[in-house]
Amino acid sequence: MKKMKPILITFLMALGVFSLNAQDIHFSQFYMSPLNLNPAMTGVMNCNIRLVANYRNQWASVLRSNAYNTYSVSYDQRIPVGRYDYFGVGGTFWGDRAGEASFSTLTGKLSASYSKRMGGYRDQANYLVVGAEAGVAQRSIDFLKLRWGLQHDGEGGFDSGLPTGEEGVFDRDNFIFADLAAGLLWFMVFDDNNSLYLGGSFHHLNRS
Repeated sequence: MKKMKPILITFLMALGVFSLNAQDIHFSQFYMSPLNLNPAMTGVMNCNIRLVANYRNQWASVLRSNAYNTYSVSYDQRIPVGRYDYFGVGGTFWGDRAGEASFSTLTGKLSASYSKRMGGYRDQANYLVVGAEAGVAQRSIDFLKLRWGLQHDGEGGFDSGLPTGEEGVFDRDNFIFADLAAGLLWFMVFDDNNSLYLGGSFHHLNRS
């Protein structure tokens, strides 16, 4: 046990080297929100147009009115190019709100993709798809709804009239920023009911 103690301390210190990052929105059935998953999924479908709507309400039984609420709406279509290839164009709008401080994000994006048939037959083919996405997002938080240690009244409650001790620290409660993403996808169609997808995407490419 004595030998393990230095190793454990070193491991815990190493964890502090890495920065923390918040996660993006997500849905339980993530594959039902394709444009949020990968911009290369734009126009990849067994139809000409697609309209998708998603909604998530998480931990409402515990957080009540401060529960996580996420919604997303997207539209995309594919445009034939030549005999086998096609372009995909689409757009996505989503919003997310959570917590007592109403931490919110609103995002609108436009996406495009190009699908190139790499081989196979009309009903059994494989494609390579490249996609890109660009948009604008707004993020806001209401710091006045937060409670701080200096506001504790000593009787188990908080007095919002007391100074927070954080004045001047949080000078931005609402800001707008651009957001870029790119993705790559390979998929193979076996028949009308079976397909194989393999891909990846990079989001927030312009993040500093």
